Amino acid sequence: MENYVFRIRLHDPLDDDDAGRLYDAFDEEISCESGPKGHWISFDRQSPAFLDAVLDALAEVIDLGFEPLAVEDELVSISDIAARTQRTRQSISLLVEGHRGSGDFPPPVAGNVRSPLWHWADVAAWFETKIGGRSTGDRMRTIAAVNGELSNRVLAREKPGDLKRIREAIAR
Repeated sequence: MENYVFRIRLHDPLDDDDAGRLYDAFDEEISCESGPKGHWISFDRQSPAFLDAVLDALAEVIDLGFEPLAVEDELVSISDIAARTQRTRQSISLLVEGHRGSGDFPPPVAGNVRSPLWHWADVAAWFETKIGGRSTGDRMRTIAAVNGELSNRVLAREKPGDLKRIREAIAR
């Protein structure tokens, strides 16, 4: 069993009652966040595979009556990246700033100027491509496939004709 950290972005805001229902429903540690930039449930889940962890969490979220929009990989700071890559914080800062390496480190996706955050899959893929490292391709493809199906789920309900046209055009 491995430990997988990820977030599920929700359609609707979470109020205190929603958060309470979520905390009561899940055995493992979760956190809820709702604000002007979006609404998420963060998971830290043990599972044999990343896909299993994500699909189990999505099923439970849907069963509780929430509308998942997307799965997002975990967010990491410069310190997190340093620890995972066994580099110093200064080494990572130099890569981020473009003073070392190829100068094309992935841009942060959240946080602020003083505390930027990256999706771990983006950073790991960059290290794999530029420096050599463990492959994250499966995890990134899994997230993309799950998010495609979540989008199709909404489109099937709101614009089934468009979804049919898309599927027919791609199937050629």
